[in-house]
Amino acid sequence: MFYLKHINLEAFRNYRQQYIQFHPGLNIITGDNGQGKTNLLEAIFFLSVNRSFRTRRDQELIHFGENCFNVKGSFIRDDFDHVVHVGYRHNQRLTIKVNNDQGHRYNHIKDYPVIVFCPDDLQIISEGPSIRRRFLNLEASRLDPTYLKNLRDYQRVLNQRNRILKDFKNRTLINDYLVSWDQALVSLGVSLIRVRTDLVKALEKEARLFFDAMTGSKEELSLEYASTVKRCQDSNEMIAQFHHDLQEKREQEMKRCSTLLGPHLDDMVIMINGYNTRHYSSQGQKRTAALALKMGEASLVQKKQDLYPIILLDDVFSEFDQARKQHLLNFIRKNAGQCFITSAVDLGGMIEELKRSYKQIKINRGIIVDEEVRAGD
Repeated sequence: MFYLKHINLEAFRNYRQQYIQFHPGLNIITGDNGQGKTNLLEAIFFLSVNRSFRTRRDQELIHFGENCFNVKGSFIRDDFDHVVHVGYRHNQRLTIKVNNDQGHRYNHIKDYPVIVFCPDDLQIISEGPSIRRRFLNLEASRLDPTYLKNLRDYQRVLNQRNRILKDFKNRTLINDYLVSWDQALVSLGVSLIRVRTDLVKALEKEARLFFDAMTGSKEELSLEYASTVKRCQDSNEMIAQFHHDLQEKREQEMKRCSTLLGPHLDDMVIMINGYNTRHYSSQGQKRTAALALKMGEASLVQKKQDLYPIILLDDVFSEFDQARKQHLLNFIRKNAGQCFITSAVDLGGMIEELKRSYKQIKINRGIIVDEEVRAGD
């Protein structure tokens, strides 16, 4: 079994100092709006992924008036206690420790899988490609041990290549400078594209099961990886194609001072009945597709890693109609792993319907004011 046993927060968001023990199954986090319910889920996510699901700026997580924060927790996995400590000091790099040894995000992100469902997940459907790339990058990093390192290396190569395009205007000179950077960009880029393509196929299969159930099989969900580079079955063929396309784009790249091909510009197209959901779907369809994607994500992690990821549900019940609430409850009921649910309103009968023991935690201004473990059937 895999679950988070406890967490200790220091100067994180509105938590000055707080230690919390959790139920290995279901945890209900209650309290009025703005008291710190989402901040607690954010801390759990940060302990696993080492970044927030709400902001890309770590300094925003520091408690007002402080210059650093610390999040420490104990994950139980395969009957072993993994004490994880993540700390950040203003304008310094994140520190990660596992059982007092230096941790590495390459391994860390897949060892302690946490999936978050929140109202902002609708952005995966309705916003631009960068949101979907971020979604794919996180999931691929969980499932492929080399993906995150290749992604970081690719970004460094991309930044250097863009600087050369900006600084050098002579075509002959720039070609000489770009030779080695093109090779690195293409090699890493093809690797990322192939992992993402396989991921999208696997995710489509899992998400379709939930989408079909939610729509009564009246609508069909499909996913497609849209690459700026022509995909080929053979990797060497694709590498040659990528090199050729870069040469074709050279003049445009020099004018725009940026790299115009590669996985940094790719997208995942989400379709219902063959139509792009971003442009041709109702809000209800978008919410259903987003929920199916997140359920599919959790299912994919469970099958690939042979363990249930920790599920974080941030105020999602207030966003869904009764039918979607029921499907979400069915998902929670079948998921044997640890789950956290936040709500500003009493979930009452919905939780009792799950027939599981759970812990209820009430938060007020970043402080735990009440805790109670309740027995299930």
